[in-house]
Amino acid sequence: MAQQTPQLKKLKEKKTFKLNRSLLDGLAKQNVVLMTGIVTAPVVIAATNLKKGAVLAIAFTVISMLTIFFCSFVPKKIVYTLRVIMFALVGSIIYIPTVIMLENIFPRTVELLGIYMPLLITNSLIFSKTESRFYLRKRGEMMIDVFFFTVGFGAVCTAVGALRELITVGSIGGTKLAELNVTAFEAPFGGFIMVGIMAGAFRAFYNFARNRRIKQMEELKNKQ
Repeated sequence: MAQQTPQLKKLKEKKTFKLNRSLLDGLAKQNVVLMTGIVTAPVVIAATNLKKGAVLAIAFTVISMLTIFFCSFVPKKIVYTLRVIMFALVGSIIYIPTVIMLENIFPRTVELLGIYMPLLITNSLIFSKTESRFYLRKRGEMMIDVFFFTVGFGAVCTAVGALRELITVGSIGGTKLAELNVTAFEAPFGGFIMVGIMAGAFRAFYNFARNRRIKQMEELKNKQ
């Protein structure tokens, strides 16, 4: 038993490390915009400046996290179709105070986002990941997981909004930084181009970092 104890400790440490790393999937490995592409429409079409990107990021985070949290108490015995309807109803209830809060912080911006704000109620993260991933975890781990997925979306959405604002009018957050006027990037196809370039670069960097890590691990094994 004394000889097995260190081995058991190492196994537990490895499991804990893998678990912690998996909770960060939403930031990079399964980023919903750059890697899986399941939530791209609001970014491509609506995030045309920093404020719009920030409002979308905040709304997405609040609506997704609270909807997934409250719906996690819905018994799994209920038919999936009914649970999906409940997701939408809960999201609709959360949407109202979220919009009121954002309208007070960012006057006029919410209105300019149009239909893409209410569409966050039925975003793909809620409907594609809840049953297959989030609800398979303990509630505390689940919320950490959801948080990083929403942060992953928010970071990309805000960055895209800031870059498009810089390219189209030469400013970020209303502060003039350069004499640029490439208005094409304000249109949806400009958003597609920007997100496509960012996704390609991000995936290339991610694959490079992963392959490098694998190579380093193999070298360490060979040395042992």
